[in-house]
Amino acid sequence: MPRLNTKVHLLEDAGYAYNFDRMMFINRAVKKAFSIEFIDDKPETELASLIQKPNEEADWRFYTDLPMSEGSKKELKRVLQ
Repeated sequence: MPRLNTKVHLLEDAGYAYNFDRMMFINRAVKKAFSIEFIDDKPETELASLIQKPNEEADWRFYTDLPMSEGSKKELKRVLQ
C-alpha cells in the first residue's frame, strides 16, 4: 500500500483527481486518465514519465491494463467533456 500511496501523490501533484465512478485518476486539462489497475501494475518511474509526457493529441489518452473498446472510449470521452 505505501507504494500505491506514493503513486497517488505523484498523480495528485500533477493535477489528477480520482473519479470513484470510473475508478480512474483523471486530468481534464491535459486529457489523460489512468486506471487504478494500470497505476498499481506500473513502476513509479514509468508512471512519473507518463504523467510528464505531453499529450500531443487533441483527443483523450487512456492508460489501462486492458485495451478499451471504441464504444467505451467514446462514452468515457462524452462523460468527461
